[in-house]
Amino acid sequence: MSPSSTTPVLTEREQRPWRYSYRRDVQLGWRGELVLRPLLPVSLVNGDRGTPRLAGLVASGADLTLVSGLLAEELGIGLEDYEGEGAHRFGIGEVRARYKTIDLRLHAPDAEQDPDAEQDPGAAEDAAEGGYRQWRQWRSRIGFVEDWPSNGFVVLGNVGFFDQFEVAISAFAHSVAVADPGDYVSAAPGPDFGPED
Repeated sequence: MSPSSTTPVLTEREQRPWRYSYRRDVQLGWRGELVLRPLLPVSLVNGDRGTPRLAGLVASGADLTLVSGLLAEELGIGLEDYEGEGAHRFGIGEVRARYKTIDLRLHAPDAEQDPDAEQDPGAAEDAAEGGYRQWRQWRSRIGFVEDWPSNGFVVLGNVGFFDQFEVAISAFAHSVAVADPGDYVSAAPGPDFGPED
């Protein structure tokens, strides 16, 4: 059966979720053992300014995506003109964030790191052969936090990440799968809870 003219043609790599292996954390575990975490390559974009790739921790318990307040200056964002603020639990403590709406990018797991393309947020998304996307980009409100532990660290929370993608995390397989909700179709039927009351 050949695709109709209205059927989008996707490469095999785009039809499947993007899969990321857990990455080694620079910190060691409580007994000195290696720690693997679900860290994804992400960057932030504001107009014609962007950050290099950052380590995005997939955190299903976080209510909002949080980043260092120092990145606001790199992106040309003035945090005195913020869109709200609030307190968020982080680890065993609490942090205060100021909110701004910007663009975020999730980089493909096997995308080459091209410093020129990453510093030019207006560059074409279809940079690789065959139209394969190097990143997925979306707009969201995120929280900028003063005294953040690292400028290169992002917490990917429910608002700003999980509300954009279908995400499957497997600690057993040490991997994360990320798919656009419209592109991903599960072959497995949903749970049957019996007749509705």
